Amino acid sequence: MQADRRSTLKLLGGAALTAAALPALPFSAAAQEDLFVSSAYQNFKRGTIHSLDEKTRGFVIVWQDLGRVKMKAADLVTNYGALRVGQIVDVQWYDYVDFLIAPTTPAVTARAKAMMAQGARIEGIPGARERIRLWSMAGMCTKVDLATNTVFLINASGGEPDKPSPDSGEVIQMPQIVSEAGKAALKTIKPGTLITTVYSVQTALQVTIIR
Repeated sequence: MQADRRSTLKLLGGAALTAAALPALPFSAAAQEDLFVSSAYQNFKRGTIHSLDEKTRGFVIVWQDLGRVKMKAADLVTNYGALRVGQIVDVQWYDYVDFLIAPTTPAVTARAKAMMAQGARIEGIPGARERIRLWSMAGMCTKVDLATNTVFLINASGGEPDKPSPDSGEVIQMPQIVSEAGKAALKTIKPGTLITTVYSVQTALQVTIIR
């Protein structure tokens, strides 16, 4: 798993959302923004549990068409303790969602830190006590792929929570950008630009054990 991650984040976020027509995530320049993951980005899939990490309420699930994907179980997953390796489960979950794609400045760096400290709520689910975690990665852009809405950067700092951070200088393919605001920002990024990104952690809201 770690070797795959060193070359790409696809293991962590292999499910690129079909989000061409999805609405943008609203955010303003204020530090305390109303950060939320839109219900339009949710997925429903059946897969097999590959591994569990009880310390972080994490688990890796294998989708037949997407391969292995690691995610967090939100507090709404009340049956996490009953999950076992090898179980077939139906999962309601969110893939990576971009919250910030911007050239690096002191203000942007401060904003990214504020976003991560705040986390994001889940749209339409007021009963969720735990907010979806956000993570950031910054570095120099090496490639922009507008066809797939992805950006590649030389990692300078940051990384997904509960994962060993990539070494400084590694070229990382970031998860697909799905928000309209992020896509618009991507069009302004050029190779050589120092950029800062913020994404949500892949998060499961409901896990139903099938067998």
